[in-house]
Amino acid sequence: MKTKHFLIVATLAAVFAGCATMPPNELVNARQAYRTASEGRAPELAPAELHKAQEALKLAEESFAEDSDSTKTKDLSYVAQRKAELAGAVGAMNADKSLKGRADVAFQDKQAQIVQQGKQDLRNSENQTADARAELDKQAALKEAKDKSDAEFQRQQAETARQAKQDLIDSEQRTADARAELARIGAVKEEERGLVVTLSGGVLFRSADSTLLPTAQVKLDQVAKALLAVRERNIIVEGHTDSQGALSYNQGLSQRRADTVRDYLIRRGYPADRIQAHGMGEGNPIANNTSPEGRANNRRVEIVIERQMHSSSR
Repeated sequence: MKTKHFLIVATLAAVFAGCATMPPNELVNARQAYRTASEGRAPELAPAELHKAQEALKLAEESFAEDSDSTKTKDLSYVAQRKAELAGAVGAMNADKSLKGRADVAFQDKQAQIVQQGKQDLRNSENQTADARAELDKQAALKEAKDKSDAEFQRQQAETARQAKQDLIDSEQRTADARAELARIGAVKEEERGLVVTLSGGVLFRSADSTLLPTAQVKLDQVAKALLAVRERNIIVEGHTDSQGALSYNQGLSQRRADTVRDYLIRRGYPADRIQAHGMGEGNPIANNTSPEGRANNRRVEIVIERQMHSSSR
């Protein structure tokens, strides 16, 4: 019987020693305690306690194989050691009873204390093991929650990037469509300050007047429709005159005409906080003022669609 139990513990130790990792002291002590109990009277006189010690040692060896340096391994080893010591103590106590017929009172008290202390230590160790297991479960739950949170954050980031890319594509397409539409209404050119749409002053206003002609309203309706497709852009309406008349008069006339066009576009739905009106007077001619044709070209309204920053959120 002793040989059988010793072979069992030796086999367990050999199986779980497959890796080169040194076992913790607690496991070494548990193995020694079980070996000592197996070589004593426990197999014969305390087989139940010895079996419990064997099962406890098996659990410790399995834990060591899974994670050689874990707290769980040490705790289970301590439990196995105590159970082996308990089995040895019970075996020795029963052996003394069978040999002597009666136990010495002091010896019985001492053995009882050992057994009681062993049981108490076992309960304490099992409680510690339970606490350690609960802490491990808590950490696993926290990690799982964090992994889910990280995955959701990454998904949201990817969706935000995808939406931003799509918004940029849509904005560029709307800009291209608006430019094509505006090119059918007036002269369009790309400058450093943005896209410039030039409307002839003769089409919009009577001479020396800032009131829109009926035909001008039709043309500005077309302009407003095209601009509303890019309503997130800032635009500037610039009024220009030729050099005929006083400088101060031309400055005021150009400002009134710019204001008139701005107000009209706002009434047609363009955001008021996105549109400004500047009177430029006669100071920025695009043609020679010495000829009627040149002066007609200089009498104009320019709508400047500022460049859009890709980071814009409006």
